[in-house]
Amino acid sequence: MINNDPQTMSSATENSENLIKIGIAITPAEKRELYHFRYQIYIEEMSKHLEDTDYTNKLLYDELDEWAILLYAKIGSELIGTARINFGTLAQFPQEVVDFLSLDAFQDFHTEHGDHNFAYAAKLMVAPSHRNSPVLYLLIAKCYELFCSNQVQFAFAGCNFHLLRLYEQMGFHRYSKNFVYPGYGLLAPIVLAVNDIQHLRMVRSPFFRTARKREAVDTQAVERFHAKFTKYSPMINSQIVTEEELWSILCKCLACPPTEAITVLRQLSVIEAKKFLHCCGIYVQCNPGDIITNQGDISYSFNILISGMLKSLTFHRPVKEYTLPGQHFGANGLTGHTKHTEDIVAIDSVEILVLSGIAFQKFFHSHPDIAHKIVQIMISLTRNKPLSIK
Repeated sequence: MINNDPQTMSSATENSENLIKIGIAITPAEKRELYHFRYQIYIEEMSKHLEDTDYTNKLLYDELDEWAILLYAKIGSELIGTARINFGTLAQFPQEVVDFLSLDAFQDFHTEHGDHNFAYAAKLMVAPSHRNSPVLYLLIAKCYELFCSNQVQFAFAGCNFHLLRLYEQMGFHRYSKNFVYPGYGLLAPIVLAVNDIQHLRMVRSPFFRTARKREAVDTQAVERFHAKFTKYSPMINSQIVTEEELWSILCKCLACPPTEAITVLRQLSVIEAKKFLHCCGIYVQCNPGDIITNQGDISYSFNILISGMLKSLTFHRPVKEYTLPGQHFGANGLTGHTKHTEDIVAIDSVEILVLSGIAFQKFFHSHPDIAHKIVQIMISLTRNKPLSIK
């Protein structure tokens, strides 16, 4: 649950980073404090229902914590952020993690033979009162330093759709099919090619600040990765696609301009709509059987069907389906955090446009006139509910 943007924080970091201490939890007391912090964010704030929750003591931890590096961010004695990294070979990770992230597909990318270490990053979170501070930047910068010092070529994570823009700005790539992690919903597997300094520069990653100071690095694994996963990938990276390219893709898929098909855009000019979609949207592919929204989960995005067919698993009589390109589904998480009222599943291969509420917060400050129009449109849609089709 993060609502800040690392690119915009770099200048502010220089002035306030000395107030924030990034460290590694070593003692049982330090670790317990992190587990309680996670509980506060995931269970109390985000209302998640997770298997590894100790509700009696208000702690959240799992087996990976036993051998992980647990990072914390503090101002004085106040804990304001945390992240977890596991470094290990395929044999050391639980089989479900190996399968979800397709780790075995990366085993042969290295120039040396034998087992290789991978990094798996998770549990990155920041306290609500510090989500507009440099703490996120400092945490992820420390993660990258650890990736380098442990000499891993690839660092992996699972990402909810509304956070994909943030992670792609860090330099991560989507590379494989989505997976469901119990309690966290549908996630996209993402990977950072640690030595891909050229890509970090291209997307203006906060990691580039450290990467550019490194000596000559081996890029053979990077080249093999791109040849297999990104060169011909249909996945559209939000940080690489241009405003015009995204608009053209949407026009083609919708068979009309998005301002005609997508209700929330209908009061915007083409120029305004292009800017909004490029700054807040992420184009996502889903597979048959993917449950995209879960009843009772808080929404952090506004989801638009681009192609394919969706079906409600909650409403059966009459059957509720989503088949119209440009149709909205799920709860509004763009301008507010409301809960989903139904489980919605992909019936076939589906393409959706996810408008991130987190990205919209930044957009509101940089393009207030457009943002105000969108807020008014969302208020109108909420009152009149014209999007409840079928």
